[in-house]
Amino acid sequence: MKTLALYNVEAIDHLVQPADFDGTRLTSPALQVVTDFKHSEPNTISATTKASAALEMMQQEHSRLKLVVDQHAELIGILPVEQLSEQALMRQIAFGSRRDEIRVADVMRPRERIKALAYQQLKHCTIADVVNTLQSSGEQHCVVIDRDNHQIRGVISATEIARRLKLPLTINQAPTFLHIFDSISA
Repeated sequence: MKTLALYNVEAIDHLVQPADFDGTRLTSPALQVVTDFKHSEPNTISATTKASAALEMMQQEHSRLKLVVDQHAELIGILPVEQLSEQALMRQIAFGSRRDEIRVADVMRPRERIKALAYQQLKHCTIADVVNTLQSSGEQHCVVIDRDNHQIRGVISATEIARRLKLPLTINQAPTFLHIFDSISA
């Protein structure tokens, strides 16, 4: 058995972060930017959680997206933090909801409106391909599905890609009727 040398931490020694070693480039494999649920826990929230509690939770966690699950822990929607904006909550109030009664299920994007990329497809793509897809579709977040095994395998975030690449990344959402209505009524 050895006795190892102990050293003092010097003033020139700095604390490193994973990003200091991240060599991610636009030409890197797309799978590098997938938050893979095989290796990390999905960031979930119950559909019955109050919207105000969800916003507080997401702010504390510095989270921009939660996967919304039912009582059986199955995906029923996604909750981008933008869905908890004052404008989104006021829309619910205008439709007759009381602010303290608004739940995640009321403001989430339902499963049938979630866009997904295939894990199998991402194996043969670059991050640039993913960025192009997100920009052309106007999606900030995209679920990754394993089509062979019928599993929701992960998630991709434009914000995370921009952070890893250390580049600004703009995703312009395609205007919906609600966006147009909100801009006219504002």
